[in-house]
Amino acid sequence: MIWRATARGAAAARANLRLVAALWLVNLALALAAGLPGWLTLSEVMGPLPRADALSESLRFGVVADLAELYPELLTHISRAAIAAFGLAWIVALAATGGTLEVLTSRDARSFAHRFGRGAGRYFGRFLRLALISLVAAPLLVGVTAGPLLAWSRYLRRESGSEWLAMSVWTLALAAAGLALLLTLLVQDAARVRLVREDARRVFREWRSAVVLVLGHPAKWLGVWSWNALALAVAFALFLAVSSAVPPRPLLVVLVLLQQAYVLVRCGLRVALVGAEVELVSSLRPPPAAEPPAPVAPPIQELPEPSPPEPPAAPA
Repeated sequence: MIWRATARGAAAARANLRLVAALWLVNLALALAAGLPGWLTLSEVMGPLPRADALSESLRFGVVADLAELYPELLTHISRAAIAAFGLAWIVALAATGGTLEVLTSRDARSFAHRFGRGAGRYFGRFLRLALISLVAAPLLVGVTAGPLLAWSRYLRRESGSEWLAMSVWTLALAAAGLALLLTLLVQDAARVRLVREDARRVFREWRSAVVLVLGHPAKWLGVWSWNALALAVAFALFLAVSSAVPPRPLLVVLVLLQQAYVLVRCGLRVALVGAEVELVSSLRPPPAAEPPAPVAPPIQELPEPSPPEPPAAPA
């Protein structure tokens, strides 16, 4: 089932190249909206700095220290802008996920833009409530899984004095916390698929159903996610290997194109993951079969009223 869902997801990405391009354009617009004003601001304030050219190669501590000394409020403004950009990206991601699921699951014959826009707006409120539920559930699940291990690690460090054993348990706690967070995100993805597929409005009920669906088959969900994560890691490694061989100053345009090519591949893998999750939900929890239409009784035909008997003929 893992391989079949992964193959179906890859096929969905190949069949929906417009969707991949739309997600890439959304990422590009967000990057320009968040990065371009910040870059222009830094370019203005970096003029009087003696080591300003170092920022074009790497963000060094001396440049940051000079900026903080000359403009004490600059870092505060940049931090606020980064928080605002993160919030905007989160909102756009909710809308884009709704549009992606609508395109992948809808059988509507209307245009791609209509389906994507309809999904982005129709399910935004439900996805927002689902995200808030996940935001509450994630720290609880992390605390339940990693909390006892962290307490055990502190106990071992205090009582046994074995630093190696305490660090091993602490590493295990960190791995358990990461696994719990990943399962929370997979539950959220499964609930999103069910909300769109069934056009459900009871978000919490679908989230509870998704918890049973994911925790009942964790190996399948983690297997599908692992294949996608492995492909993303390979793409990122190739990007780093190629970009490190390109000199930054004379070939800056090439670096930008390589970075956008990686973002495009990442968007394709995102569509493939969503398609695989749709296939996995359909296999583990098939949609309810449509009830056959109720038989329609034939119309009752009214019989003609019997005519009154003719009076007897008069005798001749």
